[in-house]
Amino acid sequence: MLSINKVLEFSGLDMSKNIKIARHMDTRGVDVHELYANGHFDVYQSYQEKNVFKDCDYVVSCLGVENNQALFIGVYAVMNINKVGGFPEHLSIPFKGIAKVHSKYKYELRKLSGFEELEGRLVIKWQNIAQAWHMKIDTNEKEVVQLLPKGYVRDFPGYLDINLSFLELQKVINDPNANSIWHKMLSSVGGVYLILDTEGGLQYVGSAAGKEGILGRWKEYAKNGHGGNTKLREIIESDPERIQKFKFSILQTLPRTLTRNEILVEESKYKNKLGSRAYGLNLN
Repeated sequence: MLSINKVLEFSGLDMSKNIKIARHMDTRGVDVHELYANGHFDVYQSYQEKNVFKDCDYVVSCLGVENNQALFIGVYAVMNINKVGGFPEHLSIPFKGIAKVHSKYKYELRKLSGFEELEGRLVIKWQNIAQAWHMKIDTNEKEVVQLLPKGYVRDFPGYLDINLSFLELQKVINDPNANSIWHKMLSSVGGVYLILDTEGGLQYVGSAAGKEGILGRWKEYAKNGHGGNTKLREIIESDPERIQKFKFSILQTLPRTLTRNEILVEESKYKNKLGSRAYGLNLN
């Protein structure tokens, strides 16, 4: 069995140290994969309600993925532990008020270099669903089951389960080799899609058909976030950081062969259902 222990040791990690491995998931409506993609994961990990990294020299951090597996994202040195009385009020972070509210410990963690080639690519088996989310790595060796291509974002979940952040969309679009399944599936259908501004709750309903289907239209959004839409452009111009709050999903798939008028009929149905003309970002 090829274990993550052996891979990390080969990459230069001193396995004689006190090391814990952690599989982060959150059932409170927080997407840890999105936090990682948007650069908020380190803050999320550093605040804990229990002293879970006590006496640790290093933490091997992973994100939970399907089939009870975990995706390696880095090794962190535990520099210091401070007691805190909840999550800081001054920090503006996506999970604020949802997770880490009753934090009692703040860890000063420093990400180690030397593992970049494995980050976001190395997938391990977490044995069984009842297993704790953190444990000592020396007595709980995890089997390596896959090394994903560079630039890989995540498994294609099915059309109606897509919910991509803007950064994730860009990565999917800009690296067709690593995300070939996404390109194949998105280009094979037309459909009606939704862009949600999670900052203000405003919605934009759009549609796509033709040769590249939804993929062709989403390529335009990946360039600038607005794809030519007037109201989306206004939001981004007034607050460039707001683009990171956009989420992309699919409401309905349709044949690529539909005429423009046929697909606009379906698009209009969703605009009426969601009220995206009167209360959202659709002008007509």
